[in-house]
Amino acid sequence: MGILSFEIIVFFSNILLLFVYIKASRRFHWFDKPDEDRKIHQHAIPTSAGLIFMAPLVLAFLLMPAWFPSHSFSIGLILLVLMIMGGLDDFFNISVNIRLLIVSCACAYFLYSLYSPHDINYLLLFIYFLGMVWWINLYNFMDGADGMASLHAFITICGYLISFVIFKNTHLMVLIYLILFLLCILSFILFNFPQAKIFMGDSGSFSVSFLIAAIALFGISENIFDQILVISFHLTFIVDATLTLLARIKFNHKLSQAHNLHLFQALIKDGKSHASVSLWYAMGTLFTVATAIYLAYIEAEVTKRLAVLLIEAGILSIIWCFYHSKTKFKRFVS
Repeated sequence: MGILSFEIIVFFSNILLLFVYIKASRRFHWFDKPDEDRKIHQHAIPTSAGLIFMAPLVLAFLLMPAWFPSHSFSIGLILLVLMIMGGLDDFFNISVNIRLLIVSCACAYFLYSLYSPHDINYLLLFIYFLGMVWWINLYNFMDGADGMASLHAFITICGYLISFVIFKNTHLMVLIYLILFLLCILSFILFNFPQAKIFMGDSGSFSVSFLIAAIALFGISENIFDQILVISFHLTFIVDATLTLLARIKFNHKLSQAHNLHLFQALIKDGKSHASVSLWYAMGTLFTVATAIYLAYIEAEVTKRLAVLLIEAGILSIIWCFYHSKTKFKRFVS
């Protein structure tokens, strides 16, 4: 059996298993119930689909160590741990401190396995660690609207796939793993957008965001692309989550407390549909991804690429601030 045939079989198997999982979830009441603290859905919906659609990637890394010959097992092991932790959190609510500890250990272990053979500045390594932990939690925060997180993952993985192809003669197996990742995400999108029949849950958001971070850091470590491109790829999520965090700090919120104060949540609360809001974010991500790849492809100067990144971040920040300033940040005050 060829690799392409295998990946197509995985794709359709995921679709079948997700369909069966939805039926089983409804039978056994494995639901994500709406609440006022964070959730913006009106009805209980099956959750923790990450246990299904990410499983082929876990098995691929554990049983077919071809991408990172010396790191595949560690990546597969981390994915498995994060999936299990996320699944337990979906159904039993693990404390924030335990989740943060597990995520931090996973990131430290991955960075050690990736960079231990290299001569790297420890300050830079610490920055990568903080960025990785922040990104995984950020992605989890942004997983709230139908298709929001899955569309972002699909677009950015496509961007990384294109980057690996055009910026370096990459080993074929890297591309195979990226395509498998894309197909796994796509199989989930069919059930998550435009109207969610199932959520990825923490089992999905933690494992998906970790693997995206692993891909980004691998590309940086191999000098295939740089940090500017990576930040550009995820700018829509970074700006929303970061400004929301800063606003919560300003208004003396308890940061460990669940909330629904992100811009996308405010838009939906004000009557916009899940699908339209997720598409707006997806189009913003598509623009920043395409721009970053184009500027890197034409070998634009770093100062020019950084200036474009700052302009994009400024525009997104203005949109965020303008929307909340219209109501004098009443969502944060009340």
